[in-house]
Amino acid sequence: MCCIIEVDPSRQFQVVAGFGVNFNGTYFREAQKPAVDMLIDDLGATIFRLDPYGQVNWEASNDNDDPNVMNWEYYNDRYSTPTFEASWAAGRYLNSRGIKPVLALSGVPPDWMVEGGKKHLIPAKYDEYAETVVSLAAYARFKAHINFEYFGPVNETDCAPHEGPEINPEEMPRPLEATVRRLKKEGLGNLKLVVAEQCNPENNYLTPLLDDAEVMKQVGVLSFHTYGSDSLFPQFERIRSSHFPEVSVWLTEYGDLNDLDFSSDNEWTNFSLAATRRALLAINEGVSAALFWDAYDNYHEHYPRMTYYGLLRNTDHVYAPKKRYYAAKQLFHFVKPGARRISASASTPELAVSAFRDTASLVIVGVKNGGSNHILLELPKSAVKDGIAEFDLSTQAVFTLVGTLR
Repeated sequence: MCCIIEVDPSRQFQVVAGFGVNFNGTYFREAQKPAVDMLIDDLGATIFRLDPYGQVNWEASNDNDDPNVMNWEYYNDRYSTPTFEASWAAGRYLNSRGIKPVLALSGVPPDWMVEGGKKHLIPAKYDEYAETVVSLAAYARFKAHINFEYFGPVNETDCAPHEGPEINPEEMPRPLEATVRRLKKEGLGNLKLVVAEQCNPENNYLTPLLDDAEVMKQVGVLSFHTYGSDSLFPQFERIRSSHFPEVSVWLTEYGDLNDLDFSSDNEWTNFSLAATRRALLAINEGVSAALFWDAYDNYHEHYPRMTYYGLLRNTDHVYAPKKRYYAAKQLFHFVKPGARRISASASTPELAVSAFRDTASLVIVGVKNGGSNHILLELPKSAVKDGIAEFDLSTQAVFTLVGTLR
């Protein structure tokens, strides 16, 4: 028995926005520039989701008693600390490499904005929260001189309290409405929101958001995270039946979770095979971008500990690719922004495949975990001789096929 991959270039779907990484700017330094260069030039990352602080608690005491008036003496002092200066330098370096980072916030706000064990964002503080996050965006653009277009003001509010403040789905439009109003007031009305950055794809944040036309006018990306097997199909059904069926959907975090298991089996089976399969399945359901968590091993404030999710191993700020890097590279390096996904399917569940075309090029990316090692690739006869190509793979593999469509 062989495994059959069928590809039909005539059936076309979403356009690829790009692939990339999550990037902690808090401890950026000169020694990390070669690592960033490697991620761009070799891996092929085109999107960096830059977290400048790792928490949203820098406004430890209220800047003043009026959420409609920013105390810039207070904010200028906060945003010129070494931690923020490192992140601004990271953003400017990305700009110098042609990357406009996605500015994304994670972690919890200060105690005076939240209540309860899950750090629930107090509704009466929505305008204060909006003031805090928009002040950062304003400083980043107008004073740190970072060129960015996308802004994520909340993170994983369904995984409170560590990843973000608790905000329930039916509440989500209200703090975002406050954020939209404040962005416009501060001259940032052209920023596009990336929301709701939910960690559990089964939660329904979409219906309340899609029902709020004013918020959706500001939304550039609807975003999800996945470290498991949850399907995004129900979410796409909600989008297609809404007034905003064309809104972009990104997988702004994917990977695997047990970073403290340094075994070769965990590295290959989970961080390489399973993680890449998650990305391909989400792409096949309709996402147009996928960002690996994390760019390189580093200390994260909202854990807080040294973390080892990175594509690159960090040994005293000397960075080297892990096996998961080469697995991600099969997708990142060969599928460029502007490529369009086309129909592709495999005859066995052990094989997951995605296919793309860009002008005359055809790229097929796959993850194989068991099943027959002999593969039949069926294409239109205009693509390959007799419409069939044959090849063999090992029992487990992450692979890319590149060809030219006639």
